[in-house]
Amino acid sequence: MKIEPMLAKLESPDVDLTGTWISEPKFDGERLLVESKDKKIGLWTRRHVQVSRKFPEVVDALLKVDGDDWILDGELTVPGGFRRLLKRNVEDKTKIKILSQKIPATYHVFDILRWEGRDLTPQPLKDRKKLLLNHIKPSEQIKIMPFRLVTSSEVKKHFKEYVDEGYEGAVLKNALSTYESGKRTGQWIKIKREETVDVNIIGATRSTGSIPFGALLMEKNGKYFGKVGTGYSSAEQKSIMEILEKNQGPINIPLPKEVESEVLITSRPLPAEIKVNEIFQGSPRAPVWVRFRWG
Repeated sequence: MKIEPMLAKLESPDVDLTGTWISEPKFDGERLLVESKDKKIGLWTRRHVQVSRKFPEVVDALLKVDGDDWILDGELTVPGGFRRLLKRNVEDKTKIKILSQKIPATYHVFDILRWEGRDLTPQPLKDRKKLLLNHIKPSEQIKIMPFRLVTSSEVKKHFKEYVDEGYEGAVLKNALSTYESGKRTGQWIKIKREETVDVNIIGATRSTGSIPFGALLMEKNGKYFGKVGTGYSSAEQKSIMEILEKNQGPINIPLPKEVESEVLITSRPLPAEIKVNEIFQGSPRAPVWVRFRWG
């Protein structure tokens, strides 16, 4: 697979748009390019890893698509989100077969880049969407990503609707945009949901380098809540470490064994605030440090 996926630029819901844009929900899955050549299906990640054998149920569905020598762009998901999708990352044939039934994947197609050997990337997105609807018939494992036309004044409203429906956010694409492989031009933008969560910081882990600590340990509702390792500068790390040293104390909740071996310092619970994409099975996904909450 020589084509790189086109990328979206991160923006806020206040982004100012001109012209006509296409709005799609942002799914919590993995971006995949799919290629059919000589009736053989290839599923390719952004890192150019072939994962076809891991998702036989999706491959079987794609083999039923009419035509050949085509390339699709889309998002692979499973019920429960990205964390559950990670469970499908196995190599054993027996496990792959069991997981394909226990945690079935669905491929949500949002673009068509080639059809019957014809390069469609120079065509405007609105025309590619029409071709996509004409050529791809939805099934249990293959879906067309829902989309709608929006204006600048409707962005906030549609973003809120997507978030209320449980999506990660919105992806907005200029209806006249060509497919610019591997580029992040601003013709595609993404608006992500960020939830602020109150937690307690109860310590920090060791660093493998010269920085004061590796990550901060979190507690919420009397239970271990994971680690947060991004969102602070080197200078802020020093300040945070000083606060932890002044408030040292024992941890009164059990930690996972793998975390216990990493602990550098423990403290009494210190109220703080983080940002997360979502909370899945009691753990935050992609937590980012915001601040301590004093008073």
